Amino acid sequence: NNNNNNTPIFPSSFDWAEEAFGTGPPDAVNIWIGNERAVSSMHKDHYENLFYVLSGEKIFTLCPPSDAPLLYQRQFPSGTFQYETQTQTQTQTQTQTQTRWCVEPDPSDRVVWLEADVTASANRHFPLTKYAHPIEVRVRAGEMLYLPSLWFHRVTQSCETVGINYWYDMVFDGPNWCYFHLLEQFKAEEVVKKKKKKNDDDDDDQ
Repeated sequence: NNNNNNTPIFPSSFDWAEEAFGTGPPDAVNIWIGNERAVSSMHKDHYENLFYVLSGEKIFTLCPPSDAPLLYQRQFPSGTFQYETQTQTQTQTQTQTQTRWCVEPDPSDRVVWLEADVTASANRHFPLTKYAHPIEVRVRAGEMLYLPSLWFHRVTQSCETVGINYWYDMVFDGPNWCYFHLLEQFKAEEVVKKKKKKNDDDDDDQ
C-alpha cells in the first residue's frame, strides 16, 4: 500500500481475469526483481499466470504442454537453503566466524524438475530437446504476458527488471489437466534408449 493515503499500488485482482479463469481471486501476487544474471530453470506452474513488467525487460522461453515427453522431467532430491555459521579458532584468544549459504537435503521428499536446457545450442545428453518447440517472448515495461497453466517456461532479464505477477488457480477437473497427465505418461526417452540399444545390438550381430 502507498504509505501516504493507504491506496494500493497494484490492483489485488482483475475482474476480467476472475471471470475468464472461473477460480476467484489470485492465490498469490508476487513481485520479482532481478537482472541478466538471474535465470530460472525450465519449469511449469499449476496457475494461470498474468505477468506485468513495471520496468526493464523480461525474457520468457516457452514450451507448450505437448513438449512434456521431450523435456526430461525427472525426480530429484529435495533440499532447503539455509544460512550456516561456522566458527574457527585461530589462536587461544581469537576466533573467526564465517557465514555461508548451504543446502540441507531432505531425503524424505523428491521434486519433479527439468534437467535439460532447451536454449542450449547442443544438447548431447538430451537429444529429444531438438524436437521441442521453444518460443522466446520479450515483455517490456508497460506490457503484460498471459502464461497459461502447465506451459513450461524459463525466465531471465536483459537488464535490471521489476515485475509483478498474479497466480490464478487452474481448473483441475477440466480437459487441460487430463491432457497434460496423459502426455506425462509418454516415455519418449525410454523409447530412444531402447531404439539405440537395438541398433547397437544389430551392429554387434553383423
